[in-house]
Amino acid sequence: RFVFRLGRWEAPYELLVKSYRDCMAYYAGLRDRGELQDMTMSEFADFYRSCHTYKQPECALWKDILYGSQKQLFWYADPYMRTCVDMNQGGAIVDLRPYAAKVRRPVGIGTGNVYDASYPFLIQSMYRAGYFTHYAGKGTIKSCKFTYKGEEADLCLCRTKAGFSEEEGCRILTLDPVEIELSGIKVKIQSVFTFKEGSSEIKITRRVLEMSDPLCEIGFDEYMTACYGTTEYPEDMNGIKLITRGEKTEEMVYAYRDREVCSANGTSAEAVITPVNTKASVLPGTRGCSSYAHEGYAFSPMFTLGLRGTLKNGGEVTSWLRLEKAD
Repeated sequence: RFVFRLGRWEAPYELLVKSYRDCMAYYAGLRDRGELQDMTMSEFADFYRSCHTYKQPECALWKDILYGSQKQLFWYADPYMRTCVDMNQGGAIVDLRPYAAKVRRPVGIGTGNVYDASYPFLIQSMYRAGYFTHYAGKGTIKSCKFTYKGEEADLCLCRTKAGFSEEEGCRILTLDPVEIELSGIKVKIQSVFTFKEGSSEIKITRRVLEMSDPLCEIGFDEYMTACYGTTEYPEDMNGIKLITRGEKTEEMVYAYRDREVCSANGTSAEAVITPVNTKASVLPGTRGCSSYAHEGYAFSPMFTLGLRGTLKNGGEVTSWLRLEKAD
């Protein structure tokens, strides 16, 4: 059925059939030489359970080989989240699914949800625009901005590569440094993402490796712009609770009014997203940050959680993105 002639094909049918048969012949040759074992899906399920624990993540540092762009994506999935880091956007998180919430989503006739079996996202840059979006300037993404003398640069606008390693129960994605220019100074920044097995958290480290003027101090804004849904169409954001904690605890209920709350010496910025039973938090590992939460409006129906502070030459800031069940 995979080579059925009827249908809509992106290339000549004969070419696709040959490609498919050549591929299957290659795998059959590996099997016949004892270099590959073929399995049914149920056999593979038994094999997978025999060599994987429940909390063991699946990771893939993927490189585009089809078009030769050398673009890299890092996919990570465990029982608590699925996420994707895009090196073509400076290491921005472009997909985030809160598996920790264990959202029950019946699908089929009689369920009230006839066709959509997708698990809800908090970040999905293809459906919700990512960094490049309409005039409102907000799409779902997790990134970091740097500022100096009124000029701003977002790591989303930098292309880089990454390397993957494992260490003591952690999967580590180390990005090659990128250079940004702000009001006449050049700054070299490196990002590291650490996924600790079973933690439901992502640790994100931003390091200032070099500055052309070592006496300068730059601002940073480690932010996550998110919403919830399964399609490109906005869901009702009313009732989402946005909270910042620090010297004072501030909170507001989402009402599409473009407001912001902020706490000095912040310890967290949180969103409680009741429709998908999710609590998302951004937490600092560095003292002296302010935590903030911003609600959107009708033409930009997102929310933003973030940490703001300053960095000097040789400094670094660490933060955590945490996902939990809301109840």
